[in-house]
Amino acid sequence: MPLQLPILDDRNYEQLLDDAKRRIPAHTPEWTNFDVESDPGITLVQLFAFLTDNLLYRANRIPERNRLKFLQLLGIPLQPAAAAEGLVAIRNERGPLQALTLKPGVVVTAGNVRFLTRGGLTVLPVEGQVFYKKPVDPASSRHADLLRQFDALRQARLAQAAASGVAAPEITLRFYETMPLKLPTASEPGPVFDLSNDTLDGAVYIALLAPKNVPLDTVREAIAHKTLSIGVAPALADDAPPLLPLTRANGQRLPRPALTYELPNPSFSAATRYTRLRVIQEPDVLGDVGVVQLELPAATALRTWEFGEPLDEGSGDYPPRLEDEQVRARLLTWLRIKVAAPATSGVSAPPVIARLSWLGINAVAVRQAVTVANEPLGSGNGEPDQAARLANTPVIVDSLRLETQNDDGTWQLWRLTDDLLAADEDDRVFALDPEAGEIRFGDGLRGARPAAGQRIRASYEYGGGVAGNVAVGAISASPDARLQGGFKVENPVPTWGGDQGETTDQGERAIPAYLRHRDRLVTAQDFEDVAMRTPGVDMGRVEVLPLFHPTRSGANPGVVTLVVVPEHDAIRPRWPQPDRLFLQTVCDHLDPRRLITTEIYVRGPDYLDVYLSVGLRVREGHFRDVVIQEVRTRLEEYLSALPPGGPDADGWPLSRRLMKKDLEAAVTRVPGVEYVESMQMGVGSAVNIDFRDLTGLQLPRLARLGVREGEAEALTGLLGETTPGSAAEVVPAPVSRTKC
Repeated sequence: MPLQLPILDDRNYEQLLDDAKRRIPAHTPEWTNFDVESDPGITLVQLFAFLTDNLLYRANRIPERNRLKFLQLLGIPLQPAAAAEGLVAIRNERGPLQALTLKPGVVVTAGNVRFLTRGGLTVLPVEGQVFYKKPVDPASSRHADLLRQFDALRQARLAQAAASGVAAPEITLRFYETMPLKLPTASEPGPVFDLSNDTLDGAVYIALLAPKNVPLDTVREAIAHKTLSIGVAPALADDAPPLLPLTRANGQRLPRPALTYELPNPSFSAATRYTRLRVIQEPDVLGDVGVVQLELPAATALRTWEFGEPLDEGSGDYPPRLEDEQVRARLLTWLRIKVAAPATSGVSAPPVIARLSWLGINAVAVRQAVTVANEPLGSGNGEPDQAARLANTPVIVDSLRLETQNDDGTWQLWRLTDDLLAADEDDRVFALDPEAGEIRFGDGLRGARPAAGQRIRASYEYGGGVAGNVAVGAISASPDARLQGGFKVENPVPTWGGDQGETTDQGERAIPAYLRHRDRLVTAQDFEDVAMRTPGVDMGRVEVLPLFHPTRSGANPGVVTLVVVPEHDAIRPRWPQPDRLFLQTVCDHLDPRRLITTEIYVRGPDYLDVYLSVGLRVREGHFRDVVIQEVRTRLEEYLSALPPGGPDADGWPLSRRLMKKDLEAAVTRVPGVEYVESMQMGVGSAVNIDFRDLTGLQLPRLARLGVREGEAEALTGLLGETTPGSAAEVVPAPVSRTKC
């Protein structure tokens, strides 16, 4: 929406006169009778106050266009609203047994928020369940028990080899459990699965399953030679790769590892047990959310092994054994996904980072947007600097297509430019204010102008803002008729990147900081100012720690660590935790602006769970329930990581000691609280403590709070039988006898 006319200085004549009089003693102490209206000096002060009032009136009438132009001259462009992006998976649960091909632009919705698919998708009538081999710890007593149980198998293999006169090799058993991949949920939107460290063989397996009660060969014929779309959401826990110093020796970053995609090849020997699929589209899914498209082979190749010896199933490099007989009966084939380490040509390879939050089939990328096709914008008037306004805002800049109609009825495409002053007279260009939806043409000398009577139309997408950042499963419907009757739409991971557009006032407030840092990172204040203006994220707070390394103690020259906190979090609004994409966006914004010798780490806060039980006395004349609720709100605000919370209204400071007496003082300042009867505090695994020192990236997070009148409830009663930090008993799951 268009921005309102600003008030640069809201002081009137009387306020200006009073301000001037208050300055008189400081500048001219010998002037003592300035309160006399007849004093000639007061007359001069009144005159200049009147003139200043007139100047302020004119300054406050400066058009917004002039203010925007001033920001452009300074090289401070306003950040437009960013549209949220994400993934959706479309499942054919009860639809027709055939592949459904969808072109880009299919509408899916999360309530009244609309998203558009950004790529094509072929929805295959199959289900994909993801499994991996979870190793049993070799140092555990359980592993020793399993070795004893499987020793009979080893002895039998040795005896069989001896009877045939063949020297049997030594057999080493490595045990694993078949585990399904943990799916994201609204309460845990970013589970972390490490492909390298959480698996026995560094692989994950997708079981492609036929619908229930449908012959397998019928399904194989339906999906043969079709495109399989695999969505991958990487995870790097709560951190992002550091920005290491760039030198001539290591200035080029090593390529990221890639993934390989293989199907079983039952007709060949163990050396060629799998056949690699042809990749149609392969983005960097270990570094960013993306969709991999694979070409499936003929129906005869969509098979798996038939084991004559049950002990062979699940052994070696075979896929994990499925314990569920109903699932095994629906198995069409397996898809094995492994990491292929990049070639480093003489440079020692770094540790492979392959962490996933979600992996699934029938996925497509989406963007928060609404499409408008061929919106009429009137006709050209032949005048310089003609302007037109779009009906919907904010406009997604890269989607706008502007055309004018020629005399022969054809349409001529115009090109978007950042600066009309740099255009020639014949250049068909235009400028765009995406927030206001205003299109402006040139004056005939700097950019062409539409001819009089020439029709103008525009096709574009609009949308953006934080409303598009929705939780797991929020996208659940589609008005498209093809996705009715048996199809289910769902976003398996939260959407990200939705951000409000920067206003002119925000841009003007950034002028001093920009002139100070010149878009370069030198001082700690530079890091904070630049990080706060990272486009595509809604930043709530930035803390800069010079010389601090997240994992090394002491002072570390050349190292800068930034602690960033998002402004919004649907689950814990006062203690937001950035995800990997948020952190990576900040890293990408800082990378080209840092010194080549600077090593940067971008992290989220390391929250420590705080448990509080408060007993208080309510002052007479105050409603007890209202006071208790106010106490709860006050403690949440006091421990909040975001402004205006915290002791100093800037969020809880890093390295500040958490003290129970400070919390008691915060409670006593609540209207209606006569005094605090008692309070119990626990932090992490420690209970009934008076203080806790916070170090490094640690911030407090209120995990459990009990407030009542009278004595405080014991923490053990508030939390149940267990105390904070206690672990539940782990019951080992049995390992199938065939898993070796």
